[in-house]
Amino acid sequence: MNEINPERIKKIAQIISEVSRLDETDMFILLALLQDSEITNAELAKIMNFKDGNSVAYHMRTMEQNKMIDRYTIVPNWKRVGLPTEFIILAEAENEEQLLEIEKIHMIMTDEYASKQGDIAVIPTISGCVILQNVYHCFGDKTMAIITGRATSDQDAAVYSKNYLVNRYPNIKVSLLMNKYKTISDFFIDKNAIKKLKEFFQIGTADDPAVVLKELHDIPV
Repeated sequence: MNEINPERIKKIAQIISEVSRLDETDMFILLALLQDSEITNAELAKIMNFKDGNSVAYHMRTMEQNKMIDRYTIVPNWKRVGLPTEFIILAEAENEEQLLEIEKIHMIMTDEYASKQGDIAVIPTISGCVILQNVYHCFGDKTMAIITGRATSDQDAAVYSKNYLVNRYPNIKVSLLMNKYKTISDFFIDKNAIKKLKEFFQIGTADDPAVVLKELHDIPV
């Protein structure tokens, strides 16, 4: 269970509630659940100086009815599960015509997969598999798709990116990025990662930036 710091959450809840559709109390509950979904209504009521957990339950039901809370879920430890590689793929087309064709193919393939296989996209590789987390269709300075997911190894992520995607979308340009650590994870600052990085930079490393970056990528965070 993550430690809840009421004063810290209260400060953030005050800031966000001033510009959002939730009041400070609802925002406090939302942030507390976001940090620790296992916290009980009774524990939250104690932190918030409510009479009992029924008051917390009332606020939660109201947020659910107003679609402020879509669903409750878990955050797996993917490294322990056996999918340690977290990747991002940037997929671009050379022009708008190619992009529309890629979008069309993707829609058809995703719909077919959902009807035959299931609601979670898993792509087997020779030595493992890739599981897709998000596929974003982004418009802005560049129009591209951003794919995030988990893989059984860096090699499996590379196989999916360089072979699977390129074979199915011949005109696509892909850039594969491996996430090695997060200093901010799911909205919260990762204090453990910050601690490890502080230790790394205080120790002193080689002057060559390439060497420093290699060592940085390999630190256990």
